[in-house]
Order: sequence, then C-alpha cells, then structure tokens
Amino acid sequence: MKKFYFTQHAVNKPKLPYFRLIIAVIILTIVIASLLFVFHNKQSSVTNSETSQPSSQVNNQPRADKDYRIQYSNSSLIKRSTFNTALKKAGLFDFNYLLNTSDDGGNDAKILVYYNQTNQQLVFKFYQNGYQSDNDYQIGGYDLQKQTGIHGLQPSAFNNLPLVYTWENLQTK
Repeated sequence: MKKFYFTQHAVNKPKLPYFRLIIAVIILTIVIASLLFVFHNKQSSVTNSETSQPSSQVNNQPRADKDYRIQYSNSSLIKRSTFNTALKKAGLFDFNYLLNTSDDGGNDAKILVYYNQTNQQLVFKFYQNGYQSDNDYQIGGYDLQKQTGIHGLQPSAFNNLPLVYTWENLQTK
C-alpha cells in the first residue's frame, strides 16, 4: 500500500475578528437606520395631528377669553370665594363639561347666575347651544346654607334678583 502525503498550503482566510467586526458594524448601522426611520415617521404624524387641533384641545384645558368668557356683577352682594366654591360644587367651573357639545356634555352657550340674598340661594339660567330666544332656557339652583342643588324651580325664582355671574361659550359664536 502506497502512502499518501498531504501537503498543507496556506489558504488566504480573512482574519476572523475583523470579519466579525465588519458584519457587526453593518448590522448595527441597519438597525439604527431602521429605528431612525420609524421614529421620524411617528414623530411627524404626531406633529401633524397636534397642529390640526385648536390650541385648547391640545392641552385639554379651555382658556378664558378664548373658549369662554366670565363676567362677575354685583360683587358686593356675595364674597367671591363663597360664590366660586358654590359654583365648583354645582359643577359650573367644569368648563370641559360645559363646552362639550356631545350628548353627555353640558352643551351650554350661556349661563346666568342670580343671587337670592334672603334665602342664601343661587339661581341658574342655562341657555343651550342653538337657543332661539331669551325664553329658551333651563333653571337650576344651589342652596348656599345646605350646600346642595335645588330642583323644581319655577321661572319666577329669579325675578327681581340681581345678576351676579355670566358665563358665555365663545366657541359657538
């Protein structure tokens, strides 16, 4: 039997550490480019949707003299702190609700508040968006002593009472 002798020849192999490094850099570059592409596209869509909304909807806070207007009258009759506390408890400082025109919103165009000093009561006249005349309103009230709402008031409840507060929706004008 004849013996075979194999000779080894040097093969030009790329050095393995450099090859791995080059592959890793290429993969890393592809991943970073993909992330930048995705992030850039998402960022621009958010910017477009924010710029298309009115400024009060971006931060979800209605702003005085832009979305609504408040006017106090006859300020000497009732302390403003007492009055504002009563309005908060009655829900009349929830401007998001008052401006909301959906079925579960206030849908109010104007609110007039009268003060009954004798009975320590506030009487509210609510005008909803689209009202046709001064006779097109709803009535509500708040008892300052009992700190509860008053229901079942008649239109005569605010006769001869001084107007102390007016809230007006400026979005519907």
